[in-house]
Amino acid sequence: MKHDARIFVAGHRGLVGSAVVRELHAGGFSNILTATRDQMDLRDQAAVNYWFRANRPEHVFLVAGTVGGIMANSTRPAEFIFDNMMIHATVVHAAYLYGVKKLLYLGSSCIYPREAAQPM
Repeated sequence: MKHDARIFVAGHRGLVGSAVVRELHAGGFSNILTATRDQMDLRDQAAVNYWFRANRPEHVFLVAGTVGGIMANSTRPAEFIFDNMMIHATVVHAAYLYGVKKLLYLGSSCIYPREAAQPM
């Protein structure tokens, strides 16, 4: 990647996304694009398309997602998978539509031993 390339980090406030942003800055990349949830709902295809059309990212780090601990994953699994599928589908589709050169997608998981004493 060129150091002045437009790089979108979806999920820049999360654990992984904030580390990606720090590493990009440390590597001398100067055109890092971000958007908060208030600025763009990543589950909304029209909003994501509008943002991609306006900002024209060349590279995308897709590290956004709905996450939680074991209790949240146990009590809201359908909500988590739905939100994450929507986020990933809208961003990948917009990247395709607007000619993104490279997209890096990191999936997430929540894995705990079934027989472990709770809380862990």
